[in-house]
Amino acid sequence: MEHFVYLGLIVFTGVPFLWKMNDPALPLHKRKGRALAAMALVALPFLIWDVLVTAAGHWSFSPRYTLGLTIINLPIEEVLFFVVVPLASILVWETVGWLVKK
Repeated sequence: MEHFVYLGLIVFTGVPFLWKMNDPALPLHKRKGRALAAMALVALPFLIWDVLVTAAGHWSFSPRYTLGLTIINLPIEEVLFFVVVPLASILVWETVGWLVKK
């Protein structure tokens, strides 16, 4: 069960984004392409950095808390982190801005 800890955190972070991204009351549903581009701008440099410092042995990921599946020598949960967290942050930013204007 411990293998699902990191994935569980990613799911609980990402589900609200997936649930609300198509809400027509919020402005994000009209700007999904921009949100994905912003996520990519954030994710790419950090993924590169993460791959390099992990390969250099500066840190590692515990197999106890990850599934053991890897992409570019990173746990799949770490790659998903750099997708989900920026998108969730954009959702919060857009929603707060929308509420303030309202």
